[in-house]
Amino acid sequence: MATEKTEKELLQEEVAMGHAREKRERQQEQLKNRVSVAAIVLTTALSFIGNVKGDRNDAAGAAKGAAEVARRQAAELWAYYQTAAAERVTMEVARDRIRLDLAKRRLSREDPEARLDTLKLTDYEERVRDFDRQTTQVFYRVQELEAQEDVQQRKAVEPSKAVFRYELGGKLITLALILLSVTILSGKRWLLWAGVALGAIGLLVAFDGYFLLL
Repeated sequence: MATEKTEKELLQEEVAMGHAREKRERQQEQLKNRVSVAAIVLTTALSFIGNVKGDRNDAAGAAKGAAEVARRQAAELWAYYQTAAAERVTMEVARDRIRLDLAKRRLSREDPEARLDTLKLTDYEERVRDFDRQTTQVFYRVQELEAQEDVQQRKAVEPSKAVFRYELGGKLITLALILLSVTILSGKRWLLWAGVALGAIGLLVAFDGYFLLL
C-alpha cells in the first residue's frame, strides 16, 4: 500500500508538473504573441515617422536654403548700393565744383565760353540722376530680400521643431523595441509593459511633432 501510494503521488506530481509546464508554455506563447503585436505596431510607426521626418527635414532645409540665398543676394546688392552711393558723392562734388566755378566766373550755362563746362555739368547731372534711380531700386530690392529672408527663416522654425520631436520619438520607440527583444529572451512580463509604455511615450512625442504643423 505504501508503494502504491508513493506511485500515485509520483504520478500526481508528474501530472501537476506537466500542467505547470503547459501553463508556462501557454503564458510564454501569449507573451511572445503580445510582444510580436507590439513590435509590429511600433515598427510600422517608426517607419511612418521616418518618412514624415524626411519630408519635414526637406521642408526645413529648403526654407533655410531660400533664406540663405536671399541673405547672400541682399548682401551683394547692399555692397553695390554702398559703392554706387560713394560714386554718386564723387559725381555730386564734381558737379558742384563746376557750378561754383561758373558762378565765380559769372557765366551761365548758355554762355559760349561755358560750353565745355556745361557739357561736363550736364553729364554729371545725368549720372547723378542715374545713380539716384538705380540706388533707389537697389534699396527697395534689398528690403524685399531681407523681408524674404525673415519669412523663410520663420518657415524653417516649425519643421525644425517637428524634426526634433520625430527624432526624439524615434529614439524612444527604438529603445522600446530593444526592450521587447529582451522580453522574448528573458520572458519577463514587466519588460513587455515597460516597452509598450516607452513606445507609447515615443508615439505621443512624434504625434506632437506631426500635429505641430497642422
